[in-house]
Amino acid sequence: MGSITSLSFITPLALALSALAIPIILLYMLRLRRTEMSISSTFLWQQLVRDREANAPWQKLKFNWLLLLQLLILAALVLALARPFTNVKTITTGHIILMLDASASMQATDVDSSRFAEARDIALDMVDKLGSGDTMTVIQVSAVPEVLASASRDKLVLRDAIRDAAPDNVHPDWIAAIKLANASTEGMEERTVVIISDGGLPLDLPRISGEVRYVPVGTDSSNLAISALATGDVSGQVPQLFVRISNYGTVDTDVILDGRINDNDTFDWARRFTVPAGEYVDVFDIELPPDFETLTTQLTLPVSADMPDHLATDNRAFTVRDRSGSGRVLLVSDDNVFLQSVFEAMSAVTLVTTTPDEYQLDPDDEIDLYVFDSWLPDELPNNNLLLVNPPRSTDFFDVGGIVTIEGGFPDSLTVPPSSQDDPRVRNLGPFLEEVLIFRELDELENTPWAVPLVQINETYPLVVAGERGNRQIAILPFAVTDTNTSMVRQGAWPVLMLGLMDWFSPAPFMAASDSLAPGSPVTVRFINDADEAVITLPDERTVTLEPEAAELGAVAVFGNTREPGLYRVDLRRDGDTIKTGHFAVNLFDARESAIAPQDSLTIDEKELLPAESEETTRREWWRWLLVTGLIILFIEWWFYHRSLQRLPRVTLAGLRQGAQAERGRLRALLKRGNRRMGTR
Repeated sequence: MGSITSLSFITPLALALSALAIPIILLYMLRLRRTEMSISSTFLWQQLVRDREANAPWQKLKFNWLLLLQLLILAALVLALARPFTNVKTITTGHIILMLDASASMQATDVDSSRFAEARDIALDMVDKLGSGDTMTVIQVSAVPEVLASASRDKLVLRDAIRDAAPDNVHPDWIAAIKLANASTEGMEERTVVIISDGGLPLDLPRISGEVRYVPVGTDSSNLAISALATGDVSGQVPQLFVRISNYGTVDTDVILDGRINDNDTFDWARRFTVPAGEYVDVFDIELPPDFETLTTQLTLPVSADMPDHLATDNRAFTVRDRSGSGRVLLVSDDNVFLQSVFEAMSAVTLVTTTPDEYQLDPDDEIDLYVFDSWLPDELPNNNLLLVNPPRSTDFFDVGGIVTIEGGFPDSLTVPPSSQDDPRVRNLGPFLEEVLIFRELDELENTPWAVPLVQINETYPLVVAGERGNRQIAILPFAVTDTNTSMVRQGAWPVLMLGLMDWFSPAPFMAASDSLAPGSPVTVRFINDADEAVITLPDERTVTLEPEAAELGAVAVFGNTREPGLYRVDLRRDGDTIKTGHFAVNLFDARESAIAPQDSLTIDEKELLPAESEETTRREWWRWLLVTGLIILFIEWWFYHRSLQRLPRVTLAGLRQGAQAERGRLRALLKRGNRRMGTR
């Protein structure tokens, strides 16, 4: 990041303290120092006393490990007090706002380890080069930007914050991050924003206060991704799979796509495709088994592939079977092809057909919707009902006379103003304008429980729907035939029926689409008196949710969907699982899969080129010298105490030998004295 200049000192006068080495050396040149010991008599120590008196006060300096260690300690402490430093080049100084890109593309491995690891190393190097008057604010830019450290001079705090940062499987919110940076450093002068990223910032960024510098990371664009995955489920046919494989690199390459059905450990099928550079391949011809509920797909490069794949996150994609819709539908009709075909075209609808003559009400049948066409049984089932051209009145509506449209050309078919925002007919209006022929219908009366969704000539209800008791009921008081109306052969017919079927659909206990983006929330509904929901994450960890309120229709929101994969939701009551469902989280984001690094950024209509280390700052070394001095001090202490433990043993051994010699001389003197006494 920069060159290092010669060593200098902030307080060079402290070097004068090195003169303390002189008295330390003189102490080691004084006369011999002996170990002091208490003895009972000096009679046997006369020679030792004479040797001590004969010693000179000074002696020649000899090599001593303790002396060397103490001089090293003094040198380290004196240098630390002098505060040595070197001038190094750095990206910027002063008040620094570091914005660290933590998006999914930063997990690319086209550099050592990953782009995010390289960005983290650059940030740590900037922390090491902070001057004594510099401050740094660290912001992790993700889907929800976060301040990891605010205007801190503490390098330990800054290092810990940067090391704790991690990339996420999301697209970052740069607009929110810049607003956060502007707010967190408001009032600071001469601040500099440093963006460490691989690019991909939006063009409509707000103005950034202060100078902006861009540090790019990444070198290569090679990446393959599953950019779309969906299934089609038509009643009476096997489920169909749609996959899009995208090549964001610059070289054509082969790739293997495999699929695993219902969490199988081994793949159920595998296909090889060639994907052109910068293009995509759509796959339509893969059939799924009838028992398919979940699907995991994965891309693998063959050994002979012509390019690497630097981002693994988008190599896997997941989907679950769409079980929305009205479930099982019983159509009672004399072969009405317009009703039958519209139901058969709906995904997740299991259609059962019968005739009025063969119809029997079976309470054990799990029918979600009964459709009666131009016929009504004596006893209507206590279920959801769609009544088409009812021939008679019931206890909740009356059939009046027949309304004949003159010439078969109605003045208008419209959605009443009161139902314009009704989701059942929200998209129907433009299609009704295309209906030109409508001959007759029955006039409905006594339907206060229902609202008109479509009316003809702004007078007569053509479609009414509402709830009565615990049932959803819709009535179409006209014959669904092409001889009566052209609607059944135009777009208005399927649009009307799809809106009604969405309304008839049983409310799922999970409010989640077929595929969620990472970080998207999921709402869990506690139906059927459920008291908890257990969510199993892709890594097999579990999270337990409880309803936010102890009431009917209570919900809980789950937001920990950062990791792509399949999530299982078990709805429980008193510990028993009563419903199980799945939802999938996928990184279908071309902004993250297109990992080509950007050489420049455009912010506030200004182009930012890669920043270079242009400013000079001081890198001080006194902390390392102080630590070195403390380590040497510990070694000196250990060496000194080890010497004390050894000296007494050696000295006493020598003294024992001297004592034996003295005792020998004493015995000789006593014998000589005795002989003299005997002579006398």
